[in-house]
Amino acid sequence: MTFKDVIKNMLRPIRDIVYTFIGYMYDFVRYFKYAGWKSKNRYLVRDYKAVKIYHRIEKSLSFRGRDYTSGWGAAWELVKHLNKYKKSRGGFTYHEKIALKVLGDFIKVADFKTDKPSIEILEFWNQHKDLSSSQGGVLEKNPASLKMGKLSNPEDFFMSRFSVRDFDPRCIDSEDIKKAISLALNTPSVCNRQSSFVYCLNTRIEIDKALSLQNGNRGFGHEIPCLLILCADISAFDTAGERNQQWIDGGMFSMSIIWALHSLGFASCCLNWSKGALDDMRLRRLIKVKDEHTILMMLAVGSPRKNIKVCYSARRPVNDVYKKLD
Repeated sequence: MTFKDVIKNMLRPIRDIVYTFIGYMYDFVRYFKYAGWKSKNRYLVRDYKAVKIYHRIEKSLSFRGRDYTSGWGAAWELVKHLNKYKKSRGGFTYHEKIALKVLGDFIKVADFKTDKPSIEILEFWNQHKDLSSSQGGVLEKNPASLKMGKLSNPEDFFMSRFSVRDFDPRCIDSEDIKKAISLALNTPSVCNRQSSFVYCLNTRIEIDKALSLQNGNRGFGHEIPCLLILCADISAFDTAGERNQQWIDGGMFSMSIIWALHSLGFASCCLNWSKGALDDMRLRRLIKVKDEHTILMMLAVGSPRKNIKVCYSARRPVNDVYKKLD
């Protein structure tokens, strides 16, 4: 090993620490600028706030043996939110209309009080109930309905998916991508806020632009017929404790899209976006990604060619990742 190599090895950890600090600061600045505590009057921020409140009521309505005197705090908070925006241009948002429906469901089963806040909640509902959505609230289910998705042979589904890097050149129909997204939207998310967002690139020029900054597509990126950029909206989150929630919800949503595509007969390959601040900013200059959208990963999508080869990708034994604690 040369003296130069020794110096490089000594300095590499310091370089990584510096880059990590810069990355943390970049994430902090982005969360400070675009999280939900700013621009509270913006349509989507209002939407996220509404669902965050009314989902508390939905959960309460779903409990067996719930206390019918409870829930007034959430109901009052919801009315204060809706009152603030009832005269906004364009009216109530998508989830604010659902919030009205949930509020109506709560009123139907609530044990009414005679205090002023309770009376104001009822008056508000009576004045605005015609604007409520038909969605939201709770559903009656039974074990049979919840088992409709049970697979007779789950190994056939889960073991048949591989990362494909040899795609047929034909483009993927946008309706198929939308169907996969529609299925993936059933992914759980904190307070049902659904912060995920998908950008779809289908032209060679745009795909190559995005992939020019991604370091895992060498050897096959030039043949990818469809590229998804999976993101999470920072403005869905508004507390310090939620600063990492975008990665959790976004990661779950990303995996759901991968399985949804597999269920529809399409192949995919995950392309990581574990990049630093400079590359993230460069990509945003090349591709029109909204400022408030955190880029999570890219996903190559297409139909596989005939007789392709895939990586074996051996999996660890279950006992290596499992420990019973009780």
